[in-house]
Formats: sequence, C-alpha cells, structure tokens
Amino acid sequence: MNRQRDDAMSTDFSIVTIVKRRTQQLSNLISSIERSTLLPKEMVIVWMAPPSDESLLSSENFPIVHRFAASDELPIPKARNRGFDTCKTDKFIYLDVDCICPESLLEDLVRSLAIGKVVTANVCQLDKKAEDISESYVQQLALPQATAAEKVPFVQFDTNIFGITRKDYERVGGFDLDYHGFGIGDLDFAARCSQAGLYLVNTGRHVFKQFHAHYNPPVNHLCDIVSNAEVFRQKWGAYPSCDLFAHFAELGLINADYEESGMRVVRLVTDEELATYLVKEPDSAASEGTSAPAGTLTRTGTLKQTA
Repeated sequence: MNRQRDDAMSTDFSIVTIVKRRTQQLSNLISSIERSTLLPKEMVIVWMAPPSDESLLSSENFPIVHRFAASDELPIPKARNRGFDTCKTDKFIYLDVDCICPESLLEDLVRSLAIGKVVTANVCQLDKKAEDISESYVQQLALPQATAAEKVPFVQFDTNIFGITRKDYERVGGFDLDYHGFGIGDLDFAARCSQAGLYLVNTGRHVFKQFHAHYNPPVNHLCDIVSNAEVFRQKWGAYPSCDLFAHFAELGLINADYEESGMRVVRLVTDEELATYLVKEPDSAASEGTSAPAGTLTRTGTLKQTA
C-alpha cells in the first residue's frame, strides 16, 4: 500500500488552537473534544501571552502540549505556525478557541482529510456567553441537518475550523509571517492553498461557536488590517475581495481612492465610535447579522473578528 493511501486511512490526528485571554472558551472547547467519538493523539495550544496558571491545563483523555508565541501583541500567524510545527501526527485540525465540537465532528473531518484536500465545516453561532455554557446546554443543542460534502472555492476558507495534512501544510509553507496582528493573513493562506493546486471541501457538518464581545466592524484592528492589506496587494497585485474596505472608507477611516493610490489610515476611531461598534451581548450580535463565521471572508466579503 502506498504512502498516500496510508495517510488517507490513518485516523491519528492533532488539534491546534491559539489563545490569548479567552480561557473559559478554551475550557469549553477542551470539554467538547473530550466527548468526541474520535480523540486526538494530542492537542497543541499556543498561548499569545506569557505562561500562567491557565497554561497548565491538561486532560485525562489526551495529551495537551503548551507552546508560547508572546513576542508581539497579537502574533496570530506565528502562533498558528508554532502549533502546526509542534504536531507529531500527519493530520492537523485547526480549531478557533471559540469552537465547541459536536461528538462526531472530528471523526468526520479526519476521515475526509487526505493529501491535496483541505476540509472545513459550517459554523453555528451560539446565543450564550462562554461562562453561561454548561455541559447540559451543549448536550441539548440541536445540530442542523448535515448536507453532502461539496468542493467549494477557497474564498469560503474559514480559520474557525479547517483540516490539512502535514504534507500540504509544508507544501504551502504555513502562514506568512509578513502579516502582523489581525486580519488578511488567512486570506493569503487560502490564496496560496489554491495556487498550490489544493482544493477545499465543506464536509457539510457543523461546529458551534461561542459568543464573545467584539467590534463590528473590527475598527479596533484598523491599523493591522490596513497594513496587512498592503502586504497582500504587494504580494498578489490586488487587494483581497472584501467589502470591509469600502465600509472603512465610508466611515472616513481610510482614503476612498485606495484602489488607485494605495490604502492608508486617514484617522483613528474615537472612543465614542469604539463604544458604538462594541457588540457585548449575543442578542445584539444576532440583530447585527454577525451569525456568519467570525474571522473569515463571508459570502458577501465582510471580514469579521477572530482570535
């Protein structure tokens, strides 16, 4: 039996997640993984913060390996790469720290994962804060009916949840460290996966996502997003398709002619604006239409907050 067939049949896998402050979400994520029908060989947690009592978390069901990437304020690409580089298996499942996994999700993802293929799932936004999510609440959640797996364009790539093989991760080269802080780096990773000839499969399964306070639009990450958008344009010759840029221009935060003359920050947001755009409660998140996967380029092209 050839090596590619061996990789396709193997169910050994590693989970990678990164975290800074959301320790309650992390605890809920670990609890959901412990109930999975297929357990990982290891879970690698990369902390974007110095070691603390929280970074001693362990599980009786699988090893948890803690790594650190705390040199920058929000070293997202570096943290993701450190997690993948630590893994000892050949199949990686990346989970946002806000995720809660239904029991069969990980098994479905791992059995679908093979060389040349990146797998993902649909994201269901929960209407409760992390501290209000109990085990009984999770067990009573009704999953939407799974749909047939389908090949989808990489514009639907979602860093909330995806699986990739070691061979393909190394082929793509991981996440580009030229992107700093929040935003755009995941779009670059998706573009390089597509350029490398990989294809993206939505398994039709679902993962739950815990609510956390965030800014909509993510004006708190304005400078990171603008800087990273320029890195993307220099690399690919154009800005990524993202209507967030037009929104920032309408708010007067960036120049309106950015496509012709390059994007730059015109002004910073005021404290009053920050308060206006802060989404504190799940109900307000639903009313503002933030049920789409956070941290991804949605079907309408809106970049939402993650990490």
